[in-house]
Amino acid sequence: MEEAKEDTHSRKWLSVMQDEMDSLHENHTYELTELPKGKRERQNKWVPGDTGNPPRYKAHIVVKGFQHKQGVDFDEIFAPVVKMTSIRMVLGIATSMDLEVEHLDVKTTFLHSDLEEEIYMQQPKNLVCRLKNSLYELKQAL
Repeated sequence: MEEAKEDTHSRKWLSVMQDEMDSLHENHTYELTELPKGKRERQNKWVPGDTGNPPRYKAHIVVKGFQHKQGVDFDEIFAPVVKMTSIRMVLGIATSMDLEVEHLDVKTTFLHSDLEEEIYMQQPKNLVCRLKNSLYELKQAL
């Protein structure tokens, strides 16, 4: 956040960060609550998306996944990814049937996986965000 404020394009960075928070709110990804006794909060950080050339201003808030402990915070690690063989198969079928293939970027992919555990993420005020759905870097993401 501090780096974004100091950047020469701070308005753009702050705007995409606000868009991310709006998206999380609209998807009911979290609810603000007090941290229950006996629970711990997870730290988070903002990471820029691919800035590239020309720059594309994107940012995601991520849970610091390295803080999770096996048997305490998560049972198994699994991140859904598409295998290259699947992509090749789809492209092969599209080519053989003379179909058009389109690409789209889904901004909220991880926000649709449910969490089995209660997870709390810190935020700048006295409350915490109780995650109802997954975020990037969260090892519970299915």
